[in-house]
Amino acid sequence: MSSGLYPNGVIDPDNLDRLLEPPKSPLNPREKKTSDKLIYSTSKLAQIYYTQELADRNPNILVCSVHPGLCYTSLARYVKPKSAIASFFSPLLPFIIRTPEEGARTAIYCTVEDGIKTGAYYGDCQQEDLLPVATDPHTRIQLWNFSVGLLHKLGSTSQ
Repeated sequence: MSSGLYPNGVIDPDNLDRLLEPPKSPLNPREKKTSDKLIYSTSKLAQIYYTQELADRNPNILVCSVHPGLCYTSLARYVKPKSAIASFFSPLLPFIIRTPEEGARTAIYCTVEDGIKTGAYYGDCQQEDLLPVATDPHTRIQLWNFSVGLLHKLGSTSQ
């Protein structure tokens, strides 16, 4: 599963080791804490890059990035309202955003529909164009190779 928040992700293909660093400490006043939103968005951006690379390497396998939309799932319990306005509207979220079942529709669509393009990004049961932040071939290859290198360090041998 991907997310519409992927454009907020940051992947520097020439400094991928930074992805392994823990979030910055709020105890050091000179360092800003890495936000949960940035970490989440970066993981979703990476997922899109992995999907594209996997599709290119295995064109006979259907693999896509799917954005389910904003869904009211158990993950929402970890999101804390950061303002009075957000706190006010928070109880209304279950009535405004998608149910988990509604969020699953695009994933199911990609599984059963004919003509789904491998490596593509889907939302609301249709293919969507990716923003430039998710289409850089250099970043995609660097991230893939970096990940393969990590797997080798952990004892995996397949590429």
